[in-house]
Amino acid sequence: MKRNLLKTGDLSLTLKYPTDWDKKTYTCTVYSKEGNILMKKDVKLQVKDCQVEVEEGVESVQLPFRTIGDLPEDTTVEWLDSNYRTVHEYKNNSEQPGEQNQIYRDRTEMKEDLLKTGDLSLTLKHPTVRDTGTYVCCVYSSNIWREKTVMFKVRKRTQDKDETVDIRNRSSSTDPTPLMADQSV
Repeated sequence: MKRNLLKTGDLSLTLKYPTDWDKKTYTCTVYSKEGNILMKKDVKLQVKDCQVEVEEGVESVQLPFRTIGDLPEDTTVEWLDSNYRTVHEYKNNSEQPGEQNQIYRDRTEMKEDLLKTGDLSLTLKHPTVRDTGTYVCCVYSSNIWREKTVMFKVRKRTQDKDETVDIRNRSSSTDPTPLMADQSV
């Protein structure tokens, strides 16, 4: 909340790094010194799912998730796909490649010091159309629980211009293969 809120009358609350678990109704209640309610307001918070879209053939893509820093050491960070397969897991202060589904093996990474920085973003290398879907990052420890949903789409790659052959310019090509012509018999 802002400082000097009684002077300014601005009772706004700022929620940093909202996640799926923050989707709820919040109530602000102002009381008199005697405990009587002077004003009451309900605010329903909607947290939209993040959407990421890339074209097939990119080297890598980041599925973003930032939360508070200085997370407890017993924090587990688990990215799952829409089929509940483990995409990436961080537990006991280290990556857990043995828990990862084989289709993601050697294709994911997270930043160092993620518990300190709160940057829980996942980098997915060489995404293909089959990677399209919903990804959920679950963060939990003995005293916290957070969740973030990312809608991810990989578009089929469009044909590159230099892959097409322009027959009109074929005569200036260094290709020795002759063009076929109509022949009368």
